[in-house]
Amino acid sequence: MKKIRILSLAIAMLMLVMAFAACNNNNNNAGNTDNNGEKTKVTLTVWGSQEDQAMLKEMCNAFAAANPDKEYKFLFGVQGEGDAADKVLNDATSGPDVFSFASDQINKLIAGGALNRVGGDFEKFVKDNNSATSVDAATITVDGQEQLYAYPCTEDNTLFLYYDKSVIGDDQVDTLDELLDAAHAAGRKVHFKLNDDGWYLSSFFFAYPELGYQVSYDEAMTETGVSINYNNAQGLAVMKALVKYVNHPALVIQTDDSKLIAGFTPTAEGVVEAAAGVSGTWNAQAVEDLLGENMGVAKLPTVEIDGEQRQLTTYMGCKLIGVNGHSQNKGEAHKLAMWLTNEENQLKRFETRGFGPSNKKVAASEAVANNPVIAAVMEQAKYSRAQKSVPGNYWTPMGALITPFIERKEAGTLPAYTDEELQALLDALVNQIAK
Repeated sequence: MKKIRILSLAIAMLMLVMAFAACNNNNNNAGNTDNNGEKTKVTLTVWGSQEDQAMLKEMCNAFAAANPDKEYKFLFGVQGEGDAADKVLNDATSGPDVFSFASDQINKLIAGGALNRVGGDFEKFVKDNNSATSVDAATITVDGQEQLYAYPCTEDNTLFLYYDKSVIGDDQVDTLDELLDAAHAAGRKVHFKLNDDGWYLSSFFFAYPELGYQVSYDEAMTETGVSINYNNAQGLAVMKALVKYVNHPALVIQTDDSKLIAGFTPTAEGVVEAAAGVSGTWNAQAVEDLLGENMGVAKLPTVEIDGEQRQLTTYMGCKLIGVNGHSQNKGEAHKLAMWLTNEENQLKRFETRGFGPSNKKVAASEAVANNPVIAAVMEQAKYSRAQKSVPGNYWTPMGALITPFIERKEAGTLPAYTDEELQALLDALVNQIAK
C-alpha cells in the first residue's frame, strides 16, 4: 500500500509539473512568439514596377502595422509587369514570394509552377470584391475545371475613344457612323488602327458575344486544341461591315500612337487632321496636352452590323498579383497579396498611379467618376473580355485579315467584295489559328 501511495504521489507531482510547463509555454507563445518571448519573424520578397516602389513600401508597411503579432521584413525588387513572367521563371525557386504581372502571362506562369492557387477565404475575397472581367482574367480552366490563380489589382488596359470637343459633339460619339460623318463634315479624320493589329480589330468580332475562341490545355498548360468560329454567318456580317467602314473617307486605319498624336497636333499653319482616335490610357497625357479642355473621352461607339447597332467590345488587360508556387511562406504571401489588392489599396493605386480599379466599390466611387479617362475605361469595361488564354497563333493572322482591303482601296474607293471572297478570307484565318 505504501508503494502504491508513493507511486500515486509521484504521478500527481509529474502531472503538476507538466501542467505548469504547458501553461508557461502558452504564455510565452501568446501573439505568435517563440519560447524566448520573441515574435515570429517573416521575410517576404515583393516585386513590382519601378514606378510602384514607393507605393508598395507604404502598403507593405501598413500591412505589418495591421498585423503586430508577427515581425515582418520585406525585400523589394524592381520588375515591370510586362516581362514579369520571364524574369520570375528564370529561377522561380528563388524568386519573389509576391509579384505583379500582366494578365496575358498567367498561362506561362502556371506552366512554370510560379503561381500558387488561390482558394478558401482568399478566393471568396477575390470573387466578392472584384469585377467579373478581372476575376476571369485571374482564372484558368484546366481539364474543364476553373481555377483561380491570382489577385486582380487593376482593370484598365483597354481601348476607348478620344475626341476633340470643338469639332465633335458629345451626342455624336454614340455610333461610329455619326462620328465618322461629323468628322468628315469638318474636314477631319478618325484614327482607328484596324490594319496590322489584331488587338484593335477583334473589337468588331467581339461585338457578337457568340464569336470567339476556346483553347484547351493539358496539366503543363500546353495548348492541346484551339477552336474558333469567326468564319460563321456572324463573322461574315462583321466582314461586310468592315468593308463599309474602311471605305469611309474619314476613317484612318493605317495608324499608330505616333500618327494619332501627330493627327491631334496643329501644323505650322494651324491645321489639325484628327477629330477623334481610338487608343488607351497610355496616350492620355499627350492628348490632353494638345486638346486641353476640348479633350473628350468616351467608351467606344456602336457599329452597324447586319442592320443592327452592336457595341464594339474590347480586350481588357488587368494587372494581377500572384503568390509564387515555390514560396516558403505561402500563407503569409497570400495574406499580403490580399492586402495589396483590397479596397483601400486599390483606391490608393488609383490616386497615386492613375490605374483603373478592378474593385467594384472603388470603380463606382466618386473619385473615379471625377476622372474622365478612368471613367471612360470603367464604362468600356462593361463591354470587354479578359485578355488571357489567347491562342498562340492568333495575333499575326488576325492583324493581316483586312490587309487586302487596303490593297483594293489604294486605287480609290474599295470595290465591293462578294460573300464568297469574304468567306474565303475568314476560312483562311480560322485555318491558321485552329488546332
